[in-house]
Amino acid sequence: MNTTYAVIMAGGKGERLWPLSTPEQPKQFLRLLGDRSMLQETVARILPLIPPERILVVTGAEHAALVREQLPGLPESNIVVEPVGRGTAPCVGLSALIVRSLAPEGVMLALPADHVITDQGAFQILLEGTIKIAADGSHLLTFGITPDRPETGYGYIHAVEPWSGSGEPAGLSVLRVERFTEKPDHETACQFLDEGTYFWNSGMFVWRADTILEEIERYMPDLHQSLAKLAPLFGRPEFESALNRTYEATPSQSIDRGVMEKSDRILLVAAPNIGWSDVGGWEALKQVIARREKPWGYEHLWALNQHYAGKFLHIHAGESLSLQYHEVKDETIHVLEGKLRLRIGPSVSQLQDLVMSPGDSQSIPPGTIHQMESLEDCVIAEVSTPHLDDVVRLEDRYGRVKPAKPAGS
Repeated sequence: MNTTYAVIMAGGKGERLWPLSTPEQPKQFLRLLGDRSMLQETVARILPLIPPERILVVTGAEHAALVREQLPGLPESNIVVEPVGRGTAPCVGLSALIVRSLAPEGVMLALPADHVITDQGAFQILLEGTIKIAADGSHLLTFGITPDRPETGYGYIHAVEPWSGSGEPAGLSVLRVERFTEKPDHETACQFLDEGTYFWNSGMFVWRADTILEEIERYMPDLHQSLAKLAPLFGRPEFESALNRTYEATPSQSIDRGVMEKSDRILLVAAPNIGWSDVGGWEALKQVIARREKPWGYEHLWALNQHYAGKFLHIHAGESLSLQYHEVKDETIHVLEGKLRLRIGPSVSQLQDLVMSPGDSQSIPPGTIHQMESLEDCVIAEVSTPHLDDVVRLEDRYGRVKPAKPAGS
């Protein structure tokens, strides 16, 4: 597996999750599921199979510094900066040229940086088998997610006939792809769900770099010709200016429409149990993080949209949240059960202790330093602005403090 590379596609503005996600910090850079960002989680789930030196991250110039900050173990040269976003086809084509230059028969994973996969073990098993199939260079492979609702925001893949090629790893369900359907209406989505032969298009791909370049040349010759001129310039001073000129003249194109919907070399690997979501909107995010285990108990998210969030915090007796503040998030807490000690104040040196009982409420404006400690098993209702990622920890008994900008004194 020493010729397998991963390409993490970390472009995009995350506009569908505004104001939680912003152009300056899109969702792939947010810590939505814990103490690691979605980009960091994406890298972590492939590290058992692929070392950092063979992981490339493709991002925009405006986000390159964020990638460096969040992935300090990644070689500087592995951050591929696109001068302007032009969709997944130029991103994939450029990455494939780089991988092919490093390993002429190298296998390439193409993975979005902003997806959630809750069962990493199951995903890694699928990856290992899929890489073996892709290594012979005959096929382009994609992962299909078994739909559980008539979702109109996803593309669908119709696949029925099993593929029985030589060397198919045991335990994988591999099907020949018949066609792609982009974001159907509700009635069609219901029909797809009832038929049971359609899968959600995950947008995750595995192929040999030279194989995807062959298909780009076949179906997207203009793109292939433009990018191929860059190959001799890798590592040379003029590469950056040539890349800028190429992207400036390249229209925005997706690899799905440009190649995947046309090629006759597509296989689908069914991925029914990996806990996948593209977190494409507020409802999807709410479903993914409806309940999150915490070292002090757990929280249950019951409301989330672009205007507000609602949670129940279940805090075990004797446990406490971190000493923290929020830069933007404005919240109010209300004690439903148990007794809570709230330390709160404008600075660390000016904290006051409030003992709160059922029925008591307290507003916590942005910049206010606070810490909740449960004197008994507590249930707290919290209503806030939707900035779930906005937590700056100053002290934490569970070792979750990260470098922070000063707040108070």
